[in-house]
Amino acid sequence: MNQNERKPAPVGQEAPKSPADRVRLIQEMQRAAEASPLHQPQPVRQPQTQAAQTFQQPARVPDGFAVKQVNAVQQALQATPTSTEAAAIARAQASTQALFGGSTDLEVTGNPWKVIPFGDSLPALFDDAGGATPKLPEKAVQLPEGSLFQMSLTKGAETQKRAVLVGKDGKLAGAECKTPQDAQRLLSGAAWLLPASAKQKDTTWKVSAGTDSAFTLELTRGAGKAKASERLSLDNFGRVTSQGRKSDIVVANYYLDRFDAAA
Repeated sequence: MNQNERKPAPVGQEAPKSPADRVRLIQEMQRAAEASPLHQPQPVRQPQTQAAQTFQQPARVPDGFAVKQVNAVQQALQATPTSTEAAAIARAQASTQALFGGSTDLEVTGNPWKVIPFGDSLPALFDDAGGATPKLPEKAVQLPEGSLFQMSLTKGAETQKRAVLVGKDGKLAGAECKTPQDAQRLLSGAAWLLPASAKQKDTTWKVSAGTDSAFTLELTRGAGKAKASERLSLDNFGRVTSQGRKSDIVVANYYLDRFDAAA
């Protein structure tokens, strides 16, 4: 081989003496290069934001209310009435009032007409009630004061309507009065609505327009020098009140005309 064609050997190593030595030297150099840290692939690291570093999975809070509701529903579905309870339920359902609920928690309860004493109440509610046909709704709005509903009285082609309040004892507890004359007729026809002071001996009374209340009940007792007077406030349903107009029942708020009437 010509001296000018001989390739230089790496620093610190002798030049290969044969082609086989040259091949072996090249392979050793390649393996050394691959083993070098500079040639090892490094994993790519994504930069972490402050939010990612501080984020923690929130603790799961059990929904106790949902669990309680589910348990209550399951218990209700699994409960079976005893024979005694079944008999009691059957007896209660024989009552029309029970079928409509019969609970003061309900806003609407039914059939108030079954307990209204028409013979005592109609003259106090309407003019010329003789021979007329009363009509009442199937249901009534339940208030703390009693059952509120709209009653109508038809005679020939004329129909009168009035909002009526029936107490829990089944007696007329009041009726909407728009004039002092309405309140006068109501209290005259339903004497049980009068206060005890108006029923005392030698006592007369009349209804006039009120100042701080819907109406005023004026009482006069005795005669001459012993004559005494008393004034009581009445609400718009003819009931004695000490709360002024606050005790009025605003009939328009209850849409009584939407209830179907039943003869």
